[in-house]
Amino acid sequence: MEIPAHYKGREQAYIKHTLLETYLFKLFMIIGQSQPTISYVDCFAGPWQEASEDLSDTSIGRSLFTMRSCLETLRNMGHNVRFRALFVEKDPKKYQRLKEYLTSLETLVETESIHGEFDKVRTDILAWCGSSFTFFFIDPLGWKNIVEVSTLEPFLQRYNSEFLINFMFEFILRAHQIPLHEEDMIKIFAQVPQTNGMTPEQKETCLVNLYRENLKRVQPTQGRKPRSASVPIQRPDKERTIYHLIYLTHHPLGIVKFMEASEPLDFVQKAVRIQSKHDKKIETTGQCELFGAFENVKVEQGNVPISVVKDYWLKQLTSRPQQFGIDKLADMLEETGWFESNFQEAFHELQLEGKVMNLDDAEITRRKKKFVHFNANHNSGERLAKVTS
Repeated sequence: MEIPAHYKGREQAYIKHTLLETYLFKLFMIIGQSQPTISYVDCFAGPWQEASEDLSDTSIGRSLFTMRSCLETLRNMGHNVRFRALFVEKDPKKYQRLKEYLTSLETLVETESIHGEFDKVRTDILAWCGSSFTFFFIDPLGWKNIVEVSTLEPFLQRYNSEFLINFMFEFILRAHQIPLHEEDMIKIFAQVPQTNGMTPEQKETCLVNLYRENLKRVQPTQGRKPRSASVPIQRPDKERTIYHLIYLTHHPLGIVKFMEASEPLDFVQKAVRIQSKHDKKIETTGQCELFGAFENVKVEQGNVPISVVKDYWLKQLTSRPQQFGIDKLADMLEETGWFESNFQEAFHELQLEGKVMNLDDAEITRRKKKFVHFNANHNSGERLAKVTS
């Protein structure tokens, strides 16, 4: 695995676009088996900082490539799904570049564009969406008059929608305790966050979770409860978050698939940081490392200690068997931000220690990767229990 050369110097964009592409493919392949039309809206299309002529290093190019792939695959499966894409851009020069690009395409994906500021063309966007399932990608360069819940409310109230929102954490971290921005913070969080005395990690968790909860307060009149997850995107040269990609859905399987798509990016981000260190060393000393970043990253520790996940499992379980299916897994992923593999590994260790049991899959072997089948029995899962001595 290697990061394409045209992403050099903007590795965080590569990580963001990879997550978008990976998750969209999983999502559209599921949705396309039950919905006749799938709509996609890029609310801040650009293109921005592109290095390739075909825009393959932009959200525009990568989303259209994914939709074409899904369309062809679904048709081969016997599903005749209509794919539509809308791209919104306010900058006149960027919009002209966007329009020329879309006009030049020969694709079965229906494409349209709107020129204007996001908050001023919301009615036009919603009219274009109609009643079809719509995925909204909200990836601005700033945050004011964009990520506020009041700005997003008409979209959040819409049924049959999913969202990926770029929460500009670095900007908001600097602004959230400045008196001049109190009104802005109330629009974003429904309060002025109080983070005095917190560590940097605690501040990040607090701000991201406050925003997620505020987004979930706005609900459509029908459908399931809203759910959210987030993925931190870090600077290539250091372990410091630039922004969070906030995902919002109303389906538990959406959370499961989003976290599944996110997990490989944890590996990629570590590799990018290692590669950045290697590049600086070469510039300074002229010496090249024997192994590349993707070979070295495997020696780094995981994102959460297994002992912590084991303790979490023991708090979830009782001696009385409980059903753990997709709904329960989504709850666990949403609450902790961990990956399913963390839960699988920890449950297996607890099994080997004789502390837990899976009543529907009693076989314990080190060769297995799944020790709890959350999707078994039509997503209702399996019966798990704590072993009492």
